[in-house]
Amino acid sequence: MQLRINWLGLAGGVTTLAVIVVSLFYPWWQLEVGEGLVTANVSPLNTNFKVLGTGFTIPLLWAVNMVGVLTLLVSGVTMVIYSLFPVKSYSKTLLCFAYKKPLYMVVSFVIFLFVSVFLVQALLHFNVPLSGSVNTIFPIPFVQNTTASVIISAGFQWSFWLMVVAAGLCIAARIYHRRFTVAPKPDVASTAVAPPTETTVQ
Repeated sequence: MQLRINWLGLAGGVTTLAVIVVSLFYPWWQLEVGEGLVTANVSPLNTNFKVLGTGFTIPLLWAVNMVGVLTLLVSGVTMVIYSLFPVKSYSKTLLCFAYKKPLYMVVSFVIFLFVSVFLVQALLHFNVPLSGSVNTIFPIPFVQNTTASVIISAGFQWSFWLMVVAAGLCIAARIYHRRFTVAPKPDVASTAVAPPTETTVQ
């Protein structure tokens, strides 16, 4: 019996699992204020901050990150299992459960960044870029008519684009799944109607 594998789904599942490991060390998006003054390493899987070289995490964000890790972990494992058995009766259920989650996480993360940057600019009057560098001027507290300028740099890191690739592979696997659901064409030779035979009456 020939083993049928959805290679796109297998690649998507393995890449999704790889993103989990990579994101523990590399953020999806990074913001840096000045020369190491403040650094924010942000992703749905691991978010932490550094102020003057001292790192810390926020418990609420840590809990959200754990949910993100578990979500991608289940999605990746499910995609791998489905891809190895794409013609089983339960295969489409596994696929439909898993393939959307990486895409949803990418879209949700981008929306979160847009909203966060907008709120910071609206409330604190800081010019925070989503990508690139800007020179921001802000007032110094308790010192009248005194301002300071600092360079703020931000950008998406390669781990984010790896997640985009994983999401694309999972979507492609859903499209490719149609090849496993097409009913085989009947064998014309085996289904041909045999010609009637003549019988003689004695």
